[in-house]
Amino acid sequence: MFNRLQKFFRLKPTQVIILSFVVMILLGTVLLMLPVSTTNNHGLAWIDALFVSTSASCVVGLTVVDLHNDLTIFGTVVMLILIQIGGLGIMTLGTLVVHRLGYRFRLKESLTLKESLNQSGQAGLFDLISRIIKYTFVIEGVFAVVLTIHFIPEFGVNAVGYGIFHSVSAFCNAGFDLFGNYDSLCKRNDDYFLMTCLGLLIILGGIGFTVMSDFINRRRWKKFSLHTKIVVVINIALIVVGTLLIFAVEYYNPDTVGNLSIPAQLANACFTSVSCRTAGMNTFDLAQAEQITKLVMIILMFIGASPLSTGGGIKSTTFYVILLSMWSVFRGKQELEVFGRRIPRELRDQAFAIFTMGTIWVVTAGIILSAIDEEVHDLENVIFETVSGFGTAGMGIGITSEWDVYGKLVLVLTMLVGRVGIMTFMLSLITQKNSAIKYPRENIMVG
Repeated sequence: MFNRLQKFFRLKPTQVIILSFVVMILLGTVLLMLPVSTTNNHGLAWIDALFVSTSASCVVGLTVVDLHNDLTIFGTVVMLILIQIGGLGIMTLGTLVVHRLGYRFRLKESLTLKESLNQSGQAGLFDLISRIIKYTFVIEGVFAVVLTIHFIPEFGVNAVGYGIFHSVSAFCNAGFDLFGNYDSLCKRNDDYFLMTCLGLLIILGGIGFTVMSDFINRRRWKKFSLHTKIVVVINIALIVVGTLLIFAVEYYNPDTVGNLSIPAQLANACFTSVSCRTAGMNTFDLAQAEQITKLVMIILMFIGASPLSTGGGIKSTTFYVILLSMWSVFRGKQELEVFGRRIPRELRDQAFAIFTMGTIWVVTAGIILSAIDEEVHDLENVIFETVSGFGTAGMGIGITSEWDVYGKLVLVLTMLVGRVGIMTFMLSLITQKNSAIKYPRENIMVG
């Protein structure tokens, strides 16, 4: 087995990461095509199985099947396993297993792990992986118990399954639910306890494991790393701004939250702001939302979660660095300075590259989907669906099941790219070469 592992790691680190997800997706596809997976005993069609398996493995949440009504217990367990492995990353779990078996990783293999965990150094990789696993199961376990108790009056003995599934789905920012009829939380928008639990799970899963480690071990703001401080600040800002905008726009909309009390409207707006970043659970019909609300959600979905988290998107820290760069340009500063620290120029270049590549991918995928769609759906809904897949948000606007085979394949690739990261995907395709040749400098006009 170890010899095969060594051959596996001869690929580029970025290629290994993508290949691991592809293998998991294909395995999930096969399992969901089995008759035992569906209530009609026929199994899912290959394209639907591929779509749902990709959505679960990439913790997106877009679905073309009703998990409650269409899948058996076996099919639901398959989905749960895919969500859990996809949230943690198959590289993370596989590494822990073979490391416990006594396998000693070579330099190339350690570089692959570093790449998959988005770390700048190799020191403490296995300790970090152990902490990731521990934090995940402790948090999911605690909330699974809490949610089980909450669900007992409604579901009885089945509350255990509901508690476990929704705890894992929310923490992994997957957004799948078992309430049926594609309603998500629309019929539970007055269940503040449920929204609070799921919202906390989404936030914990979305801020990243290094941030959680800082909170547990360092505990004081002054001792937090620069990364943790930026993640905390930008996440609070995005949640607050998103809440206020959604509340203000939907205040008079009776088809969403307009008929609710002001506290209930604020609660639903806050949950939507938290969830639409990467989780995908919704408490009102998104198809009935105002255009401005959809635009706000598209921006939040595109930004996504934080690095080394269970979510996707271009990442909140990337967005922060871009904002900081623009502010530095306006102030005439060459260096990016924040919290008494300087951010390296190469990180600024990487942030703009990620933003640009992400934008190009979303626009291109949106154009292709629009051509496939032949103007059956509004362009805003097509773009919403595209960004939802790329940001692994999984916010469904009611058109996911209506795509044909080609449309679903475009979304499958978009979900995969969004989960592994646009930078990782591009680097897996491009061979990097260092050149010793340096050409003369010459300025051009921009702006």
